[in-house]
Amino acid sequence: MSCRVILAGAADIFYEELKQIIESVLQQGLSGQPLMEVLTANVNPAEIYASDDMLVTDSYFSLLHFATGEEMLTDAEWKYLLDCLNGNRIYSLDEKLKMTDKNSSGGLV
Repeated sequence: MSCRVILAGAADIFYEELKQIIESVLQQGLSGQPLMEVLTANVNPAEIYASDDMLVTDSYFSLLHFATGEEMLTDAEWKYLLDCLNGNRIYSLDEKLKMTDKNSSGGLV
């Protein structure tokens, strides 16, 4: 049985857009200004701000902060977000933060 959460229509669109962008980060090394341009062209920040879906907001802000150089994410963190967006894992901010803490303290991810 899949652990995929049933999503409202708007969240489905966000999930698809965010998955495509994260896949571009992982597969093509998309970053910096080109990533910012893709985010700007494909995602409406006002709708993200209005979203009560933590996975959507965390994925968006991870991409935004990565694009501006404020945050570095490991492949494991990107893959975690992608697994959640694909419905293969249930998103947990605590689990994501544990990955981030290990990354920032030099531990293995």
